[in-house]
Amino acid sequence: MQLEELQPARFTELLNSDFQVFDDPATAFAVRLVEVNDRATTPHQEVFTLLFHGPTKNFIGQGIHKLKHQDLGEIDIFLVPVGQDKDGFQYEAIFNRLVS
Repeated sequence: MQLEELQPARFTELLNSDFQVFDDPATAFAVRLVEVNDRATTPHQEVFTLLFHGPTKNFIGQGIHKLKHQDLGEIDIFLVPVGQDKDGFQYEAIFNRLVS
């Protein structure tokens, strides 16, 4: 999948579904897409964020991670841990790109 195909509306369709963190197939685990925020869209720029929630037993450090979704396929996304609650960790992906 091309980066340009990753639009907020496409992710909104996938809210509350699971993505497999597939960095190592032997230790893959699920994170759930819990928020899609369309931050700013102008004729020249698009900014949106994704918020994922993962389990307490698996922590992902900041960096590019391979995610796999049954409808979307495999994508590489830069994730940043942004919080923790009693149920697990939250991770954010920020998309900020120029629109031609």
